[in-house]
Amino acid sequence: MLYATRLNSLKSRPELSFSPGPIQTQDLLKRAARIRGLNSLSLNFPEHFTLANVQETRRTIEDLGLSVDSLNIRYPSDTFGDGGFTNPSARIRQAAIDLSCQALDACAALGGNHVIVWPGFDGFDYPFQDSYERMFAHTVEGFAQVAAHNPQMRVGLEYKPWEPRKYSLVGNMGEALLVVQEVGADNLGVVLDYCHAQMANEHAPKAAALALRHQKLFGVHLNDGYGRQDDGLMVATSSLITTLELLMVLERGHYPGTIYFDSFPVREDPVLECEWNIRITERLIGLAREIAADSSIGTGHNGFNVTRVIERLLFPEKVHG
Repeated sequence: MLYATRLNSLKSRPELSFSPGPIQTQDLLKRAARIRGLNSLSLNFPEHFTLANVQETRRTIEDLGLSVDSLNIRYPSDTFGDGGFTNPSARIRQAAIDLSCQALDACAALGGNHVIVWPGFDGFDYPFQDSYERMFAHTVEGFAQVAAHNPQMRVGLEYKPWEPRKYSLVGNMGEALLVVQEVGADNLGVVLDYCHAQMANEHAPKAAALALRHQKLFGVHLNDGYGRQDDGLMVATSSLITTLELLMVLERGHYPGTIYFDSFPVREDPVLECEWNIRITERLIGLAREIAADSSIGTGHNGFNVTRVIERLLFPEKVHG
């Protein structure tokens, strides 16, 4: 499995690694290179670099023995705070599309093949604020143009039910798959973020299964939380069993993509935090493969299936088939 971390997950506890002053992208890259088991990176565009210094950024990453798997687009709030693809202004909608296409070019130049689009400002705050039909139509139009810009690059739609808007236009797996279906591009799919699914009151394994059914699960952001907000806790620390089921669903569905760690350490050493994420995911994937091979678990509508899984976790020496 390819493991990648969000570069912004490495900003905390600057006193452990960084010299005084503003933290630069190169500082974060050097910190990432210290993480045991990390294969790749997921950078933000245009936050961490621009098209002007993309080759310099690639050389730095390669010199550190890492690679870029994907880019996450961050739409500046001063321009796109009222929406990107859904903005009432045609000029700003086009600017959001143009920035997204630039991200595809930048990702290709870094050697990556996946651009993750989180349309965080696309939504609404009040009843009667805007036309839902118009916003959805412009969302489909925007993603269609971005996907067509480079059919060799994957475009992943990352949904979230709210925040920063009170309601996101695309807030759950079903709505994201509807956008993907209407666009109809082979290179457009969905990115499942574990905490975002919790916020949407989704069962993440079920949401993943829906996307896998259509071969449209392009990415999985692993983290954990309590469901009320985007907690970004360490993987499997508050919902271990559901995380294990998600990994089992990925195994049975032959998920071909990357596991991204999108957690937000605040008080923890971010290097040790990411190493835990990798270590626990590796262990759980091993167990998920065993469970996936057992056709009697996860079928039959049997509530005792979960007790057998728990026994495998807690008392593996006592489990016999």
